[in-house]
Amino acid sequence: MWCELAMSTIEETKDVVQRTSYDTYSGAEELDVIDELVADDFVMHDPFALVGEEVRGRDGLKEHIEVARTTFPDFEYTIHHLIAADDIVAVHFTGRGTNEEAPPGLDVEPTGEVVEFEGMEFDRIEDGKLAETWLLTDALGFLEQLGALPDEE
Repeated sequence: MWCELAMSTIEETKDVVQRTSYDTYSGAEELDVIDELVADDFVMHDPFALVGEEVRGRDGLKEHIEVARTTFPDFEYTIHHLIAADDIVAVHFTGRGTNEEAPPGLDVEPTGEVVEFEGMEFDRIEDGKLAETWLLTDALGFLEQLGALPDEE
């Protein structure tokens, strides 16, 4: 019985992350899932956030997702590993999408090309909701593909 309960909780925890951190960006989930599965005081530690500073709260996460959907309308993730233990979920992923609008804060024109990058994420679940995310992506590769880095002389 304990093993079944623990396995169910681990699968539920992984499902929260899949639905809120990945399916919302691709459009497989609507943004209202955030109201259901994300904590009020959510925070995303993302040194490369498209919206500037740390993403805070449900509205901040929705804004982050909307910016990504607008900038890369066909955005999708491939999840290579999704591992959960206790209240932490670890994810290794590849993101890709066609750059149709200039990312905020970057002085570049949209490329119209597919941009692809790898990343890792750690999520903390509290009371069945996504409470905190630590996100690390290949920002250098992302910026190179957008032509946002200065030319070498």
